Amino acid sequence: MKALAQCWFTRQHLPDGRPHREEDGSHTSYCRHCEREIVTWDRSRWFLAGGFNVTHLAETVGGRFLFVVDVLEEAMIARYPVQHLPDEVAVDALKADIRAKHGLDQPGSGLELHDSGATPAARRKATRPRRAPNLRSGPSQVSA
Repeated sequence: MKALAQCWFTRQHLPDGRPHREEDGSHTSYCRHCEREIVTWDRSRWFLAGGFNVTHLAETVGGRFLFVVDVLEEAMIARYPVQHLPDEVAVDALKADIRAKHGLDQPGSGLELHDSGATPAARRKATRPRRAPNLRSGPSQVSA
């Protein structure tokens, strides 16, 4: 019996080798852990291919929204429409409010803010894995 692959636990598929570009602009490859076919549209988030992808559908249909996503549970926490906002400055202000309201900048938060209208480069930057905070405080001071 085959053991469970790493991507089953982390829910993050990693391409094995160079992705193949498809006619619709997506890229396909095989997951290096579970060896199943995977697909991406922004070259940062990979999904199992051959099924119905709700995330991609939400990002491409129905206008622009800001989403608060729990990456550990793969659940959408909140969705905020931005069509009524006059410009990008107002969108950035709303993003700051959402970050504060949901505590996205708190250490250990499993929440991420996704913008359906962001360019693929901006999506990669937003979904880049967070580094753990540096808990080292330098040499300890010991008094004699």
